[in-house]
Amino acid sequence: MSLSVCADCLSRLRVLNRPKTTYTVPIAATTFPRVSSFHSSSAAAKNNVLVKSKKGVKVIPPKHRGSQSAKMKKKVRERPKPPAIGERRAQRHRIVLSNTNALEVPGMEDWSKENMVDVQNAGHVLGLDGALLDKLRDCKAFKTTQNWSLFRRPATLIRSETIKIGQEMQDINRSQDTKTVRQLITGERASGKSILGLQAMCMAFMNDWLVLNVPEAQEFINNTSSYAPLKQEGTQPQSEQLYIQPHLTQALLTRALHSNEAVLKTLKFNHEFPKHLPLKQGTATLKDLVQLGANDHTFAWPVWQAFWREISEPGAKPRPPVLIVVDGVDHWMGPSKYRSAEYEIVHAHQLTLVRQFLGLFFSKPGESRPFANGGALLFSTTGSNSPAYPTFSLLINQLRARAQNLDASAPEFPLPAPYSKPDAHVLELMSGTGDVELIDLKSLSVAESKGYMEYFVRSGLLRAKITESSLAELRGLSGGGVVGELAKLGRRARL
Repeated sequence: MSLSVCADCLSRLRVLNRPKTTYTVPIAATTFPRVSSFHSSSAAAKNNVLVKSKKGVKVIPPKHRGSQSAKMKKKVRERPKPPAIGERRAQRHRIVLSNTNALEVPGMEDWSKENMVDVQNAGHVLGLDGALLDKLRDCKAFKTTQNWSLFRRPATLIRSETIKIGQEMQDINRSQDTKTVRQLITGERASGKSILGLQAMCMAFMNDWLVLNVPEAQEFINNTSSYAPLKQEGTQPQSEQLYIQPHLTQALLTRALHSNEAVLKTLKFNHEFPKHLPLKQGTATLKDLVQLGANDHTFAWPVWQAFWREISEPGAKPRPPVLIVVDGVDHWMGPSKYRSAEYEIVHAHQLTLVRQFLGLFFSKPGESRPFANGGALLFSTTGSNSPAYPTFSLLINQLRARAQNLDASAPEFPLPAPYSKPDAHVLELMSGTGDVELIDLKSLSVAESKGYMEYFVRSGLLRAKITESSLAELRGLSGGGVVGELAKLGRRARL
């Protein structure tokens, strides 16, 4: 039968009938932490991160929630130190003049003062001695684009134009009057214009001349050096304001000092120099004067003025002939990258050094101011980065027309195009081109090409025999015997 009282009520009656006993709670209820049942941290720890062990050392418990996968430590890459300041630039401009892996050419004759103008040396390669190499290196005559590092020792090919320049230098040495030769070298790219200027410097050093070299004319106009306006008497318009370049003048004096030291220390002063220069009037030499400008750019411009007066104006003491070589003169025939105080473009002819060199080269017969004992001016154009200046191209065309005995009144004589805007500064130079000789460098002759290629064969660069057919093929591939293209073929061709 079913119970009239539920089971829950019966359980309560059982508890009520149980005798009363007192229970003591061992731990107060407040001491139990209120922790969720799903938490895994230690209940007795005050800090869930650090747990004190029995010895009092802090132990970090394992991370139960974190990832337990193995982690690879990153390898520390040892980065090399960057090169020192100026090391990359020095590496780009480093000149190597010898190659120990190349074969030594037996029986090669040295180029000297005795055989400087020997016609039989045309088409032959002659070596350069050590003393001459030091002077050429000091005046920055070598360039990185030339093939000096291919051969055992530095040598150069004697061309017909080289012998002609040497003969004119001998005439200057023998002449009693102050004769000045002005030559403008033009030609296509890799035709040997810079090498011809180097050969002229070699012959000048052989004859104890003073040599002034401008290896890159574009350094004067590309806004990479300091410049300042020149103080002039009276008020000049902005288009006639001249500017000096102290650091470039200092570099020019430095090259002149190191390459002509043996000659400068024997020359005394003919004229008084400015009093603010710290030099002794009686005992100082031209070497001391140039040394002052090479050491401090603040003295560079007054030192250059005094030095230029000593070598250009005659005096009681004799002076040696002077050779001035400028490479890339076509960069001086247009506006420069410099700006005036009013942010107007400064023309290249407003720079004092450029104006001085061009005024001497394109001087009129009545206004010419030759050197104290004569000399030569050898300016060359560039073919690799030649700027487009139509007025200078017109000047060269007029020189070619005069070389062909074409009169200026002839209808074929080149003149500025109608409605064109020629450069007024360059037009002023055209009136002084009467004494300028144009040397248009072209390809090598057959005899010169043969001698040049045989030099490559004897050096171990060209593994072939030079025959008439192979020489004709090389001349055809090099644009008719362009010396730069022949050099490229000689170091890689396998016939």
